[in-house]
Amino acid sequence: MTLPPSDPAPFAAAPTAPPIAPPALDRTAALGTVRAVARALAAGTDSTEVLKTLCDAATIRGRGTGAAVAEISFDTGTYVAVTDDRKELVGLRFSLNGTITGRVATERRPIGVPSASESSPFFADLMPRLGIGPILVLPLVAHDVLLGVLSVFRAMGQQPFDPQDEERLATVADLAALALWKAHKLEEVQRADAAKTSLLATLSHELRTPLTALEGYGELLEDEILGPLSTAQRDVIVRLRSVSRHLGALIEDLLTYASLEADHLTAREGPVRLMELIDSLLVFVEPLAREKGIELSVDVEDGLPEIRTDEARARQILLNLCQNAVKFTEHGEVSIKVSRGSPGQDGAPTVRLAVRDSGIGIDTADLQRLFRPFSQLEDVPTRRHRGTGLGLYICKRLAVMLRGRVEVVSRPGEGSVFTLVLPIGH
Repeated sequence: MTLPPSDPAPFAAAPTAPPIAPPALDRTAALGTVRAVARALAAGTDSTEVLKTLCDAATIRGRGTGAAVAEISFDTGTYVAVTDDRKELVGLRFSLNGTITGRVATERRPIGVPSASESSPFFADLMPRLGIGPILVLPLVAHDVLLGVLSVFRAMGQQPFDPQDEERLATVADLAALALWKAHKLEEVQRADAAKTSLLATLSHELRTPLTALEGYGELLEDEILGPLSTAQRDVIVRLRSVSRHLGALIEDLLTYASLEADHLTAREGPVRLMELIDSLLVFVEPLAREKGIELSVDVEDGLPEIRTDEARARQILLNLCQNAVKFTEHGEVSIKVSRGSPGQDGAPTVRLAVRDSGIGIDTADLQRLFRPFSQLEDVPTRRHRGTGLGLYICKRLAVMLRGRVEVVSRPGEGSVFTLVLPIGH
């Protein structure tokens, strides 16, 4: 952004007059501005808001008529935040060569000038046209990193900034620099997290296409469309399809996680028959249990009504719970029990879909972090229990999306019970 070089009409310079003292700073106002910056430091989640708070606070604390913050990049400065009455400065780029801003950025100390004429030719021309007289320029430094340069202005004809002004503004600058540091770090994490989510979604989509083809070829072989199979060949094909289903579930978890993090997932509710839901689940779970020699049982209470929910997401939750149950059970059984539940907090009827296993169980201290993304228990007996660490996190998020919840009861050596509680929804 550049400003017109010669039209002084919108910003007529003040007539020559004895310097005018700025109004005294009320103690209550002074404390209020410090608190405002301190609150920005505590909140510190948005650098734009922190910069706006800084400009307003610096104007009050410095008894000025406006303030601006410039970002520094090599030999160039750019105004990125200003008080409301100086919006024409936003986006203005200028060379640091010969400027007070450049000196402050290099020397990292406050510098005040009585008038813009004592700055570079660029500012000596610009500032009078904006009605700006004395200026105090301060560095914004946190953890030895220069985050920007703050300029506080007074109107032409007002007194220059004194040492007390400088001391007050240095306090504001220090607090704001810490707030900016925190906000920048949080924004870096958010950008990295968004990039990770995008990468996971892209990889998952790219993996799904060849996996679909692999499953199709496996089905052709298993159905002997391409010729008869020996017993050994059939056993290999069955194992291949089981592994393909497991890989498909992992890819689905990655896609679901990416969609949840991007808030792109919504429930598509419809009537669901619970027995049909369980039957569709067993197609995936029975081969896993059979391969480990684990007994799998199902108990569905008689007379249960249809529920209204997203069948695909409910199945995904239950599949994750069942896969975990089989994974962490070396001997014994895994059972699925469907029954009526107690009314929810709103008094609506619910159903409970409980997955019980006789596996290794979970220590009480580990229960709190079970539902965190990418979380793994450190004391599992073997590495083969490792996974993505997303399954239970996805279960919890999807259950909330379905207006339900996931409960867990477990003790080391006594197995676990994970229960999906859903509203009937009629």
